[in-house]
Amino acid sequence: MSNGWLLSAVFLIVAGGLLASAETALTRISRVRAEEFVKEARRGAVRLQAIVADPPRYLNLVLLLRLSCELVATVITTLLFIDWLGDRGQAYALAAVVMILVSYVIVGVMPRTLGRQHAEPVALASAPIVYGLTRIFGPLPELLILLGNALTPGKGFREGPFTSEAELRDLVDLAEQRRVIEPDEREMIHSVFELGDTLVREVMVPRTTWSSSSAARR
Repeated sequence: MSNGWLLSAVFLIVAGGLLASAETALTRISRVRAEEFVKEARRGAVRLQAIVADPPRYLNLVLLLRLSCELVATVITTLLFIDWLGDRGQAYALAAVVMILVSYVIVGVMPRTLGRQHAEPVALASAPIVYGLTRIFGPLPELLILLGNALTPGKGFREGPFTSEAELRDLVDLAEQRRVIEPDEREMIHSVFELGDTLVREVMVPRTTWSSSSAARR
Protein backbone atom coordinates (compact mmCIF):
# COMPACT_ATOMS: atom_id res chain seq x y z
CA MET A 1 0.00 0.00 0.00
CA SER A 2 2.74 2.46 0.94
CA ASN A 3 4.65 1.65 -2.26
CA GLY A 4 1.67 2.70 -4.33
CA TRP A 5 1.36 6.00 -2.44
CA LEU A 6 5.10 6.57 -2.77
CA LEU A 7 4.93 6.08 -6.54
CA SER A 8 1.97 8.46 -6.66
CA ALA A 9 3.95 11.13 -4.80
CA VAL A 10 6.94 10.69 -7.10
CA PHE A 11 4.69 10.92 -10.16
CA LEU A 12 3.08 14.14 -8.90
CA ILE A 13 6.46 15.71 -8.14
CA VAL A 14 7.76 14.87 -11.61
CA ALA A 15 4.55 16.19 -13.16
CA GLY A 16 4.90 19.40 -11.16
CA GLY A 17 8.47 19.79 -12.38
CA LEU A 18 7.43 19.30 -16.01
CA LEU A 19 4.67 21.87 -15.60
CA ALA A 20 7.13 24.35 -14.07
CA SER A 21 9.51 23.83 -16.98
CA ALA A 22 6.70 24.31 -19.49
CA GLU A 23 5.47 27.43 -17.69
CA THR A 24 8.94 28.99 -17.77
CA ALA A 25 9.53 28.12 -21.42
CA LEU A 26 6.13 29.37 -22.60
CA THR A 27 6.62 32.75 -20.94
CA ARG A 28 9.82 33.28 -22.93
CA ILE A 29 8.30 32.81 -26.40
CA SER A 30 6.93 35.88 -28.17
CA ARG A 31 4.21 35.99 -30.82
CA VAL A 32 6.71 36.86 -33.51
CA ARG A 33 8.85 33.84 -32.65
CA ALA A 34 5.79 31.59 -32.59
CA GLU A 35 4.80 32.84 -36.05
CA GLU A 36 8.28 31.98 -37.30
CA PHE A 37 7.86 28.43 -35.97
CA VAL A 38 4.55 28.11 -37.84
CA LYS A 39 6.20 29.25 -41.08
CA GLU A 40 8.94 26.69 -40.52
CA ALA A 41 6.25 24.02 -39.95
CA ARG A 42 7.75 23.05 -36.59
CA ARG A 43 5.86 20.37 -34.67
CA GLY A 44 3.65 21.96 -32.00
CA ALA A 45 4.02 25.44 -33.52
CA VAL A 46 0.30 25.92 -34.21
CA ARG A 47 -0.63 25.13 -30.61
CA LEU A 48 2.22 27.30 -29.35
CA GLN A 49 0.96 30.20 -31.46
CA ALA A 50 -2.50 29.82 -29.92
CA ILE A 51 -1.00 29.85 -26.41
CA VAL A 52 1.15 32.96 -26.87
CA ALA A 53 -1.83 34.75 -28.44
CA ASP A 54 -3.76 34.37 -25.15
CA PRO A 55 -1.19 33.59 -22.39
CA PRO A 56 -3.37 34.11 -19.27
CA ARG A 57 -5.91 31.49 -20.34
CA TYR A 58 -3.26 28.78 -20.61
CA LEU A 59 -0.65 29.81 -18.04
CA ASN A 60 -3.25 30.21 -15.28
CA LEU A 61 -4.17 26.56 -15.78
CA VAL A 62 -0.52 25.46 -15.77
CA LEU A 63 -0.03 27.32 -12.48
CA LEU A 64 -3.14 25.69 -10.99
CA LEU A 65 -2.07 22.18 -12.03
CA ARG A 66 1.49 22.70 -10.77
CA LEU A 67 0.29 23.87 -7.36
CA SER A 68 -2.16 20.98 -7.21
CA CYS A 69 0.61 18.46 -7.91
CA GLU A 70 2.84 19.95 -5.21
CA LEU A 71 0.12 20.12 -2.57
CA VAL A 72 -1.25 16.63 -3.18
CA ALA A 73 2.30 15.23 -3.17
CA THR A 74 2.87 16.98 0.17
CA VAL A 75 -0.27 15.42 1.66
CA ILE A 76 0.72 11.94 0.44
CA THR A 77 4.26 12.35 1.78
CA THR A 78 2.92 13.40 5.17
CA LEU A 79 0.68 10.33 5.30
CA LEU A 80 3.63 8.11 4.39
CA PHE A 81 5.78 9.53 7.19
CA ILE A 82 2.91 9.05 9.64
CA ASP A 83 2.63 5.44 8.49
CA TRP A 84 6.37 4.88 8.95
CA LEU A 85 7.00 6.86 12.16
CA GLY A 86 3.59 7.05 13.79
CA ASP A 87 1.30 10.01 14.41
CA ARG A 88 3.82 12.27 16.15
CA GLY A 89 5.61 15.55 15.60
CA GLN A 90 8.72 13.96 14.11
CA ALA A 91 6.72 12.59 11.18
CA TYR A 92 5.23 15.99 10.37
CA ALA A 93 8.57 17.76 10.69
CA LEU A 94 10.40 15.31 8.42
CA ALA A 95 7.60 15.44 5.85
CA ALA A 96 7.77 19.23 5.82
CA VAL A 97 11.57 19.30 5.44
CA VAL A 98 11.57 16.70 2.66
CA MET A 99 8.83 18.40 0.65
CA ILE A 100 10.35 21.86 1.03
CA LEU A 101 13.65 20.57 -0.36
CA VAL A 102 11.97 18.54 -3.09
CA SER A 103 9.67 21.39 -4.12
CA TYR A 104 12.50 23.90 -4.20
CA VAL A 105 15.00 21.76 -6.10
CA ILE A 106 12.98 19.38 -8.26
CA VAL A 107 9.92 21.52 -8.93
CA GLY A 108 11.60 24.91 -8.62
CA VAL A 109 15.24 25.17 -9.62
CA MET A 110 15.88 22.24 -11.97
CA PRO A 111 12.87 22.48 -14.33
CA ARG A 112 12.88 26.26 -14.47
CA THR A 113 16.58 26.27 -15.35
CA LEU A 114 15.94 23.78 -18.14
CA GLY A 115 12.95 25.82 -19.28
CA ARG A 116 15.11 28.92 -19.59
CA GLN A 117 18.08 27.17 -21.18
CA HIS A 118 15.98 25.29 -23.74
CA ALA A 119 12.94 27.54 -24.02
CA GLU A 120 12.11 26.89 -27.67
CA PRO A 121 12.19 23.06 -27.73
CA VAL A 122 10.47 22.81 -24.35
CA ALA A 123 7.75 25.27 -25.41
CA LEU A 124 7.15 23.43 -28.69
CA ALA A 125 7.01 20.06 -26.94
CA SER A 126 4.71 21.19 -24.13
CA ALA A 127 2.37 23.40 -26.16
CA PRO A 128 0.10 20.58 -27.46
CA ILE A 129 -0.21 19.12 -23.95
CA VAL A 130 -1.00 22.48 -22.34
CA TYR A 131 -3.46 23.26 -25.13
CA GLY A 132 -5.24 19.94 -24.63
CA LEU A 133 -5.41 20.32 -20.85
CA THR A 134 -6.87 23.79 -21.25
CA ARG A 135 -9.62 22.42 -23.47
CA ILE A 136 -10.55 20.06 -20.62
CA PHE A 137 -10.02 22.19 -17.50
CA GLY A 138 -10.21 25.66 -19.07
CA PRO A 139 -13.11 27.15 -17.06
CA LEU A 140 -11.69 26.05 -13.68
CA PRO A 141 -8.93 28.72 -13.35
CA GLU A 142 -11.37 31.40 -14.47
CA LEU A 143 -13.83 30.42 -11.74
CA LEU A 144 -11.08 30.45 -9.11
CA ILE A 145 -9.88 33.86 -10.33
CA LEU A 146 -13.44 35.18 -10.00
CA LEU A 147 -13.56 33.80 -6.46
CA GLY A 148 -10.19 35.39 -5.65
CA ASN A 149 -11.30 38.75 -7.05
CA ALA A 150 -14.49 38.57 -4.99
CA LEU A 151 -12.48 38.01 -1.81
CA THR A 152 -9.81 40.63 -2.63
CA PRO A 153 -10.44 44.25 -1.56
CA GLY A 154 -10.61 46.64 -4.50
CA LYS A 155 -10.93 45.88 -8.17
CA GLY A 156 -9.44 42.57 -9.26
CA PHE A 157 -7.98 41.49 -12.58
CA ARG A 158 -10.29 39.60 -14.93
CA GLU A 159 -7.50 37.37 -16.26
CA GLY A 160 -5.72 37.06 -12.92
CA PRO A 161 -2.67 38.83 -11.51
CA PHE A 162 -0.21 36.40 -13.11
CA THR A 163 1.85 38.21 -15.73
CA SER A 164 4.79 37.25 -17.90
CA GLU A 165 7.60 38.93 -19.77
CA ALA A 166 6.43 37.42 -23.07
CA GLU A 167 4.42 40.54 -23.97
CA LEU A 168 7.46 42.80 -23.55
CA ARG A 169 9.59 40.38 -25.54
CA ASP A 170 6.93 40.44 -28.24
CA LEU A 171 7.14 44.22 -28.52
CA VAL A 172 10.91 44.05 -28.81
CA ASP A 173 10.68 41.43 -31.56
CA LEU A 174 8.13 43.52 -33.45
CA ALA A 175 10.36 46.57 -33.19
CA GLU A 176 13.29 44.63 -34.65
CA GLN A 177 11.09 43.14 -37.38
CA ARG A 178 9.92 46.60 -38.43
CA ARG A 179 13.52 47.85 -38.32
CA VAL A 180 12.83 50.30 -35.51
CA ILE A 181 15.83 48.80 -33.71
CA GLU A 182 18.83 46.83 -34.93
CA PRO A 183 19.24 43.09 -34.28
CA ASP A 184 22.09 43.67 -31.83
CA GLU A 185 19.92 46.17 -29.94
CA ARG A 186 17.16 43.56 -29.80
CA GLU A 187 19.58 41.08 -28.24
CA MET A 188 20.78 43.67 -25.77
CA ILE A 189 17.21 44.47 -24.67
CA HIS A 190 16.37 40.79 -24.34
CA SER A 191 19.39 40.38 -22.09
CA VAL A 192 17.95 43.03 -19.80
CA PHE A 193 15.10 40.64 -18.96
CA GLU A 194 17.68 38.40 -17.32
CA LEU A 195 18.46 41.06 -14.74
CA GLY A 196 16.56 41.87 -11.56
CA ASP A 197 14.19 44.81 -11.25
CA THR A 198 16.79 46.95 -9.50
CA LEU A 199 19.35 46.38 -12.19
CA VAL A 200 16.77 47.13 -14.87
CA ARG A 201 16.16 50.54 -13.34
CA GLU A 202 19.89 51.18 -13.12
CA VAL A 203 20.31 50.30 -16.79
CA MET A 204 17.32 52.24 -18.07
CA VAL A 205 17.76 55.48 -16.13
CA PRO A 206 21.13 56.38 -17.70
CA ARG A 207 19.63 55.54 -21.08
CA THR A 208 16.82 58.04 -20.50
CA THR A 209 19.28 60.66 -19.31
CA TRP A 210 21.49 60.11 -22.36
CA SER A 211 18.49 60.44 -24.68
CA SER A 212 17.41 63.69 -23.01
CA SER A 213 20.90 65.21 -23.16
CA SER A 214 21.27 64.17 -26.80
CA ALA A 215 17.94 65.79 -27.64
CA ALA A 216 19.04 68.97 -25.85
CA ARG A 217 22.26 69.16 -27.90
CA ARG A 218 20.27 68.74 -31.08
